Amino acid sequence: MGFIEVFTRLGADTDLLLKETGINRNFFTRRGDKISYNQQTQLLKNGIKLCNTPGLGLLAGMNMDWGYHGSVGSIVSCSPSLKNAGAAMRRFLPIAQPHYNMLAGQPGIYVDKDGIMVNPLRILAPKHHDPELDLFETEYRLAITLRLYDQCGNKQVANNEVNALLAYPKPAYFYLYETLPCNKVVFGAKQTAVSCHYQFLIEPWREMRAAIFKRVIDQCEDELKASHLETSMTSKVRWHISYHYNEQVTLEQIAEQLAISPRALTRKLANENSNFRQIMHQVRMELTALHLRSSSLSVDEVAELMGFSSASSLRRAVKNWSGKTAGALRDDTSGSAPPNYNFSTSPVSSGALPA
Repeated sequence: MGFIEVFTRLGADTDLLLKETGINRNFFTRRGDKISYNQQTQLLKNGIKLCNTPGLGLLAGMNMDWGYHGSVGSIVSCSPSLKNAGAAMRRFLPIAQPHYNMLAGQPGIYVDKDGIMVNPLRILAPKHHDPELDLFETEYRLAITLRLYDQCGNKQVANNEVNALLAYPKPAYFYLYETLPCNKVVFGAKQTAVSCHYQFLIEPWREMRAAIFKRVIDQCEDELKASHLETSMTSKVRWHISYHYNEQVTLEQIAEQLAISPRALTRKLANENSNFRQIMHQVRMELTALHLRSSSLSVDEVAELMGFSSASSLRRAVKNWSGKTAGALRDDTSGSAPPNYNFSTSPVSSGALPA
């Protein structure tokens, strides 16, 4: 619905926008209806064609109302910290679009030099070889992520800079990027990501909204349960470990958050041929691999960050887990090549969206 609103405000005809999507106007007034990812993709293709506006993804991301994210959109106005907001978005967005469930348990943000946290922006769509659609999604996710950082990050910390790193050249409509809520936009970077200092990310600053936040989270948990997307106890535990990893979370703490006893949690995991230690190890190794591939930290620094006793201990663990050496993981750049976007050189015809 949010995309339909954005596209029509940019001049797209509603009937043409809905063509071949299987969506009709009755959908606008019904509650609880869902569309498939393929329907959403066709809607985006129609919108891109009808609007014919360079930077359309940026305009959509900057003007998408948070209400269209469902209950999780309320988190933006009440989350005590950016970390809370980001984790909730990753966990609960699949309620609105189940395709996003592919990212729910995957490691995302990593630590770089000088306490900088880097959030790579991955395209969620399958490899459909549609550069226009890929660019739209990249720019949309960039804009919506920067808005989340701007609204939920702690601007009272010493280093409150937020920067956008883009793995593609500066387009002709680069001036649209200058309107994004960040301090700096860097084109030609090795990856597309948003970065900030860890204090900006984790330090709470709206503590009086904690009760409201808890109420919204409870609502989202109920909706996630009703959606049947989180089908195993293993996936629930995995998410909690990923979210609380640096806090040395224990089985007892996660059991408390899941409102069951540690013994019952252990039994449920065993029924799924899993256990807490295995999940903890898997998450640890995935995070270790992410830092080796993406960060500029040395192997010794990654070892200290991930709780290994030494760099040699990390190397042995990586070899046993992946079959590769730490150096091979560090040299693995698969999937990190800059995208081959074919930018239009024409100026933006429509400017920004009307207020």
